[in-house]
Amino acid sequence: MKKEDFGNDKRSAFEAKTEAQKIAFGPVMFQAARAMVKLGILDQVSSAGSDGVASNEIAEKTGVSVYGVEVLLDAGLSMGIVMMKNEKYILTKTGFFVLHDTMTRVNMDFVHDVCYEPFFHLEKSLITGKP
Repeated sequence: MKKEDFGNDKRSAFEAKTEAQKIAFGPVMFQAARAMVKLGILDQVSSAGSDGVASNEIAEKTGVSVYGVEVLLDAGLSMGIVMMKNEKYILTKTGFFVLHDTMTRVNMDFVHDVCYEPFFHLEKSLITGKP
């Protein structure tokens, strides 16, 4: 397959702008998703099953402030890793894989621990040709 065979440009302007915003906020969403895993927030949502769980219950069980839980859950709603039903949060299929898929967890840890900070220097590295 040749490079020109990849993708298409059949998106509407609105869809293209939405995708551009996903790219712009990607690092923020990555860190929010990772924090939801590391702080046990997604575990609490997962454990609640289809009944869901309220943000204040998650805060009590994780020791994270209600504000912190709600900020992360709002990001989770935007990413589609949680959804809301009757004022309670439920894990989506994507959230399930973020939480339980070994490959996803290993890749998230690798990107955070090995790649994230060095990518601050990507432009310089590309200009100079040095890692």
